[in-house]
Amino acid sequence: MATPIPRPSAPAPNGRPTPNGRGRPSAPAPKIKNGGGFNTSLNPTINITKIQGGAPAPAVTKDGQQGSPGGDFMSNEDIRAFSEYVRKAARKRAVERALDAEMLEARLRNIPDGYGSMSGSRARARRVSRHLKRIAQAEKLIAKYGSALYAAFEREYEAELMKIGKARTQQKRPQKFGWF
Repeated sequence: MATPIPRPSAPAPNGRPTPNGRGRPSAPAPKIKNGGGFNTSLNPTINITKIQGGAPAPAVTKDGQQGSPGGDFMSNEDIRAFSEYVRKAARKRAVERALDAEMLEARLRNIPDGYGSMSGSRARARRVSRHLKRIAQAEKLIAKYGSALYAAFEREYEAELMKIGKARTQQKRPQKFGWF
């Protein structure tokens, strides 16, 4: 007589197989507690609040690629959002590049030349890190001109913005002279 092939037990509603194989959960196993746990009535509740702020998130184009916020320049708010985005991003990059340049120069100063001499290591390190320092200066200028962009826009288009910003003025009715 052939031995029956054991079938896997049917999963319980929670997705785990049960020992009795009928798909019904068996009695829960007793939990063993080692050590003294925390009293839940004494534990503080921790709430984490994420504050959304700063530069607006980059806009997503039709192709699914990310672009600059306000990049379509349809209103003065778009121009302001674009200039703020450019300024904040360039400022962050300028600080990072300046720190990277200092770190690169410090690391390169400690490398001796091919003969084992440290005599020209500082000059070589400065010549190499000079390019990264120029990148940091360029990012600083981008941040500067990004902030000047919206100021120049307001200065040049102030009259038009004042007309748009105010509600349309009511036309005055012509006065009729005479007795009513």
